[in-house]
Amino acid sequence: MDLKAYKKIIVFGGSFDPPQIAHVQLPAMVLRAIRAQVVAYVPVASQPLKPEGPTASAEHRLEMLRLALADAPHAVIWTDELDRAQDSSLYGPSYTVDTIERMRQQVGEKPEIRFLIGADQVHQFHKWYAWQRLIKMAAPIIMLRPPETQTSLLASLPAQLDKEQWQRYFIDVPTLSTSSTQIRQRCAQKQSITGLVPPAVEKYIGDHGLYQSC
Repeated sequence: MDLKAYKKIIVFGGSFDPPQIAHVQLPAMVLRAIRAQVVAYVPVASQPLKPEGPTASAEHRLEMLRLALADAPHAVIWTDELDRAQDSSLYGPSYTVDTIERMRQQVGEKPEIRFLIGADQVHQFHKWYAWQRLIKMAAPIIMLRPPETQTSLLASLPAQLDKEQWQRYFIDVPTLSTSSTQIRQRCAQKQSITGLVPPAVEKYIGDHGLYQSC
């Protein structure tokens, strides 16, 4: 995949366990709002602040993400972190700063790179590995999630983060109210997830019996 052709790239990392409709729709809105050309979805292998890890295997999560994005012309899947995890000499936590650095090495200095995060991640951002270096390479874009508002988030911002700087990172798109955790719980409780995940993903989950013991 040649990302060099794009002038502005949005990096959207996550477990995608499973990918939900909002994972497709909201990044597309962000793309249009900041006039980017592509959203690079980066499924993670392991997350340092989530040591319990994803529920579904990397293979299942990647296939579900492919199904979810099948009709999304603005989206590509960058498997750098999953590929790295398969190399035993490189295996370790998925640090966003390392992912952005590897992408920068691939695309060169010209494209602008931004990374998309939810408001829930802001509270822990100062705990991210090399976070100061990360925002120098790629500024974040923050999507709000109820009940958080921009005002409440800025008021509770950790002291390590500058409010004046971080208020520039918010993006005005609809809020995300459903989490993948809730979807997994609904699957385990035999409840419908129709309308929460793309139809192809819902079928895949049912066909493979995923999340039955969450």
